Amino acid sequence: MGNTFAIFGKEGIFCPTYLEGIIHTEFFEKNPFEARDSDAGEWRTTRNIMTELPEELWFVSKDLKYAFDLRWDSQGFFISTEFLNLLLKFEINNFQYTKLHVVNRNNESISSKEYFYVRFYDRLEDVIDMEKSHIEFYKQDGHIKKIWDLQLKKSNTLPDVFLLNNHKLLSILICSEEFKKESEKLNLKGITFVPSNEADVYKP
Repeated sequence: MGNTFAIFGKEGIFCPTYLEGIIHTEFFEKNPFEARDSDAGEWRTTRNIMTELPEELWFVSKDLKYAFDLRWDSQGFFISTEFLNLLLKFEINNFQYTKLHVVNRNNESISSKEYFYVRFYDRLEDVIDMEKSHIEFYKQDGHIKKIWDLQLKKSNTLPDVFLLNNHKLLSILICSEEFKKESEKLNLKGITFVPSNEADVYKP
């Protein structure tokens, strides 16, 4: 694999970087923005393993409209059909997904795009080149404080899209240059590509 890139949310028209809303396993007509016990579950708390996703999910939003293709929210990704099809085209198979209804408080769709909720598993281990990277650690416990320069080990076997099993980078997809080029052909909205070495220092 050649150059790699981190995928970040990019602010744009109907593409806020922060989504103002709440995710439910069903739509509640009364007090739709109120948290419910049924909103919790292993699908939101497990890390790096397969789990059973709800058959459908509802994201009830206070925003007026959405047009993005990728966002991190509720411990997973909200992705459009276009982005999902691109993942499948590149034969990325270490993720689960379920239908996501993106609606307002009246259960009306606020986007012309169809969305899915995605959870990745089998995040990659032992991929960071610790010697070549510039990483700052906490003195108290030795945990990573900041990754100023992320260098990945050279490998021809890395998938075209992957996540690292590192708490500092849990929400950041990393992709190949080939995936980046195909994404740009589709004119996907609300995302930007940054060299992966800047994955923990780039601020959208």
